[in-house]
Amino acid sequence: MLSEHLPLTDVPVGLAEFVDGVLLARLTTLGKNEVWCASWREHPDAVHRLAAIQDEWQRMIAGEDAELHAFIRDVLDYHLPRLVARHDGGVFASCEFRHIEPARLDSVVQPG
Repeated sequence: MLSEHLPLTDVPVGLAEFVDGVLLARLTTLGKNEVWCASWREHPDAVHRLAAIQDEWQRMIAGEDAELHAFIRDVLDYHLPRLVARHDGGVFASCEFRHIEPARLDSVVQPG
């Protein structure tokens, strides 16, 4: 499982294939308040969430928790909004029209 190697500093082997070949191949629509960034590999928060989704997918496929309903409800419904929500602080919110390089939290001046 990918989670055994945290924190992730690079995109783990197999994650891009999972995202492109399994996840994005099956998720074909976004709502008007959602955005996907094609440069997801450059968003550390996205890489971690997508790796977590892949971990759970692999568990489900292996039969450890073979309930698709539970996977959708507990994994996708939890993580996807935190990636794609345009107005509620989703990881890709600032990438609405083009990829915006993410900034480290400690490099952003917080309003005082």
